[in-house]
Amino acid sequence: MRIFRLRRDLSRAFSALRRSYYSARSHYHHHIHPFFRWIFFLAGLASGAILVMEIGFGIAEEHRALATVTTEAILIVLVAYELISLFFARPNVREHLSQHKMEIGLAALVIFQWIFRDPLISYLDARGFSSATAVLLFLAISQAIFVLNNLIHLIRRVQALRFLRVNPAMIFVGSFLFVILCGYALLSLPRFTVAEVSSMDRLFIAVSATCVTGLSPVDISRDFSFAGQMVILVLIQIGGLGLMTLTSFFSLFLAGGHSISEQLLMRDLLSEDSLGEVRKIVRSVAIFTFSIEAVGAVSLYRSLPEGFPGSFESRWFHAIFHSISAFCNAGFSLYADSLAGLARSPSYSIGTFMVLIVLGGLGFPVLRALFMRIRHPASVHFRLSVSTRLVLIATLVLLVAGTVAFYLMERNGLLKGMDSGSAWMHSLFYSVTTRTAGFETLSTAAFALPTVFFTFLLMWIGASPVSTGGGIKTSTISVAAVHIMNLIRGKQRVEVFGRTVSADTVARAYSTVLLSFFSIFAAIFALLFLEKHAFIDIIFEVVSAFGTVGLSRGITAALTEEGKAVLCVVMFVGRVGSMTFLLSVVPRARQVNYTYPTEYIVVG
Repeated sequence: MRIFRLRRDLSRAFSALRRSYYSARSHYHHHIHPFFRWIFFLAGLASGAILVMEIGFGIAEEHRALATVTTEAILIVLVAYELISLFFARPNVREHLSQHKMEIGLAALVIFQWIFRDPLISYLDARGFSSATAVLLFLAISQAIFVLNNLIHLIRRVQALRFLRVNPAMIFVGSFLFVILCGYALLSLPRFTVAEVSSMDRLFIAVSATCVTGLSPVDISRDFSFAGQMVILVLIQIGGLGLMTLTSFFSLFLAGGHSISEQLLMRDLLSEDSLGEVRKIVRSVAIFTFSIEAVGAVSLYRSLPEGFPGSFESRWFHAIFHSISAFCNAGFSLYADSLAGLARSPSYSIGTFMVLIVLGGLGFPVLRALFMRIRHPASVHFRLSVSTRLVLIATLVLLVAGTVAFYLMERNGLLKGMDSGSAWMHSLFYSVTTRTAGFETLSTAAFALPTVFFTFLLMWIGASPVSTGGGIKTSTISVAAVHIMNLIRGKQRVEVFGRTVSADTVARAYSTVLLSFFSIFAAIFALLFLEKHAFIDIIFEVVSAFGTVGLSRGITAALTEEGKAVLCVVMFVGRVGSMTFLLSVVPRARQVNYTYPTEYIVVG
């Protein structure tokens, strides 16, 4: 009897406790959580401000104690917010852990840092770091953790927005503008440069890195600090993949998945027909990008010549920087002569650069299609699409034609005196790099005029759609060429590989070609008024900027500020695309239910 009463009392107590818990959870989510979220937001702003002060300006010794105390308070807010949210999780703790594993992991990392802070500082002291430097390092790591946590929460809030009411082209263009402005703000901080760099040059670098161009009026290895070079590297990575792709990746893997509206938006940005393929493509983009860049970094590190200056960490940073720059077709280098000096080393792998540039320029849908075809060679579900085949054929034709043309035109010029293997290697490299990459193994300023004019064609065509490169794209020129051949043969429809190309695709291809000519012509016309350089050098600079190539005949640093501003616009339009840029700024026409009589106009 006594056991029965004990069990009954325990059951009542447990029921009362559970009712109290549910009541407290409801009160927390309705009254305390909104207020707590504002505290979290303000703590995040304070965290970002301290991080900027640490990295960009440096915290004076007399203020470091206050910064440390503030950091500890902010981290307490982070841990408390996550633990209380976990305790009052809805609908249950398991579901909360599944959707917020990244935030919980960051909170656990903060706790780990608290517990093992003294042993870690002692370890850093033994490695040559001073105690003050070690504390500052932990301070920066702590702030970075909190900023990352705020970013994840921001992504969750952004998912609630209804993107369907906004033009996808406007979001795509706006995301690049946002990244450029953030990059310019960071590069303007005092500790991000080690030499005097003008405001226009900082903006130019921010635009060039975000638009993965590579044109630079200054030497980034000499004029920017390690922190500044890191900012440039992040801008290259974001610019190569696109901010919306990265945001979508973070929302998928860190913030618990996509909303339907976000999937529809990404479908338009990735030019994908199926909504179900969006998640797969976003996942593929992330996996392919980071895997290829990692393999490329290892290969470049292993091929660095003996006696390469710098520490172990510095060598790895050089390898990672150039791997990302090559895959994103950016062309930025930490060497004043691009790759010319290292290319003379027999151990340095120029082949790795070429492979990275080609893979980045093929486009993510093509890489995924090739991977699935290789993985399932006998399956009819993974056959190569018409678009993929056109891209592969156009890329192969351009690589072969560019290699042969460069060899024939420069065999008595830049290639004179080289052995046959080196001459063909440089020819192949320039066939690859002139289509949006921008690295140099030989001086572009020494090109013969026929080579310069042929380079215009390669830079203008550029890479492939949904890739890290610019230009009008290989598929655009392929559709235009197929259409011309069909017209010559008297066909009314554009047919290729047993398929009919839609009229919208043909119209967009010709519009892209026409708009590219207009953009290039307008920029050349403007620079002729602003600059006193040779005509051929101005044309080369503009075409290189539009194709986001980054090659130059040596006039970038000598341009006026107005001329640099013109090139910034050209780089931006070249990266986002002339058609996409116009779609983002020109309002769409109202749909009507009538058509005018057809009229035939004499053309050609």
